[in-house]
Amino acid sequence: MTGEALPGVSLTSAPRGFEAEPLRTDVAAFLGRLRRGPVGVPVRVESWNDVVGTFGPPPGPPGGDTPQDGAFATPYALRGFFENGGRTAWVVRVSGPAATARARWATGPLSGFPATCYQAVATSPGAWANGTRVAIRYQASTVAGPPTVSVRVTVPGEPPESFPGLPLTEAPGRLAASRYIRLVADGPPPKPGRPGPLSVSWDLTLTGGTDSPPTRAAYEDAVAVQAELPEPALVALPDLGTDLHGGTHTEVVLELLRSVAPLHDRLAVLDVPPGLASVDEAAGWVRTLTATGDSALLGCAAVYHPALRTPDGHGLRTVPASGHVLGVIARLDAERGAHHTPAGAVILEAVDLADEFPEPQQVRLFEAGVDLVRCTRGRGLTVWGGRTLSADPRTRYIAHRRLVHLLVRAIRRVAGPLVFDVNSPELRLTLVRAVTSVLLSAFRAGALAGARPEQAFRVVCDDTTNPPGQDPGQLVCEVEVAPAVPMEFIRLRLVLGQDRGLEVIEA
Repeated sequence: MTGEALPGVSLTSAPRGFEAEPLRTDVAAFLGRLRRGPVGVPVRVESWNDVVGTFGPPPGPPGGDTPQDGAFATPYALRGFFENGGRTAWVVRVSGPAATARARWATGPLSGFPATCYQAVATSPGAWANGTRVAIRYQASTVAGPPTVSVRVTVPGEPPESFPGLPLTEAPGRLAASRYIRLVADGPPPKPGRPGPLSVSWDLTLTGGTDSPPTRAAYEDAVAVQAELPEPALVALPDLGTDLHGGTHTEVVLELLRSVAPLHDRLAVLDVPPGLASVDEAAGWVRTLTATGDSALLGCAAVYHPALRTPDGHGLRTVPASGHVLGVIARLDAERGAHHTPAGAVILEAVDLADEFPEPQQVRLFEAGVDLVRCTRGRGLTVWGGRTLSADPRTRYIAHRRLVHLLVRAIRRVAGPLVFDVNSPELRLTLVRAVTSVLLSAFRAGALAGARPEQAFRVVCDDTTNPPGQDPGQLVCEVEVAPAVPMEFIRLRLVLGQDRGLEVIEA
């Protein structure tokens, strides 16, 4: 964005580039409602300031000046993620049908402008841009240079932007740096005429922006988008329970799990829908998910409850726990490693629980598969559970699932480049060495059991996994690992095929 500057000095900031880091297991994906920003497009953010810059500040208190005030939780979930130690997130804004605010600007016969009319259009759909004021000041050519135009954009509730001294032909392009508006030509070039006045001013007000609640299709599109991102290892949908209800809500959750399960590299942290006030209703909702009986799907999800009370500048706001819990998981990932359970960890940036359950009700929630957030004397709010929704011991524990996610990501990194190599004894040896190096690193980090590496893992890629009659276009490697916490071996099956790349199958 170009800011106020001394004559002859122009200051421009551009977002720095990034390189995806698919080996990380602390990156989260948030799918939900935000004030502004691109709809359905994943945006990588590395701080709360990045979130506010791209998606705007969080909504005001319920009953504020705009219809959406108090209506969505994703911004507060993101803030909780970063306040609890999260470092990187991908954000997908979900929205129903929405219109984009705009205003018409007629330049008239002034020479130098590429067009006689423009549309000042908000950068993204929604009611957030209604009332945005665009002050434009034209200054004719002087001894100091050619004609220029200065633009100031003021959005309700957000910092203003200033773009001083723009050459007329460059104004639309330079305004592409604005967070709020774009200039779009909407008329023919001006005809040659007499010189215009020395200065002219225009004051525009954007109108016509509208919002509507996200539909099931909008959430399903966002779910598909996150599945294509290589970085996220954690997923949350903080507004899903508010936007969708009943069977529609459950089907979207299951669709999310179906998109996550084949990847073997990420965990969905779910919230009990806010409309389910009682313990019986919450437990009943969880049973609608566990009724599928599919341990592969259920092992991809964990439910945390109850919601939290967090400061919002106007008092306290109820926010689903998923964003804060993802921040805790990300913090422990950096401090201890992905193979450590988040249970017992302190939650920051929250001051209370939305609901207090007596111990018998806590037991019922726990037995139903819900991980609790508790308030304990002397420690404050803590995460009090580390289980997925699966009843199968092989997929029950979050720590074990995230160990698998880490190993799958690392094995993809070392095995992926070998996909197009010729199936030969040399390729088998290369694959075994590459996978063994990954498992040795996990063993030395304390993620695997046993006093010696051979007690912690096994890697087999020989004639037993690749019999003589097998398709020569694929190579099968079996990996077994023993987590540090006593449990049966976890078995992974790697299939390298020139026609389908690298496939990881959990046996």
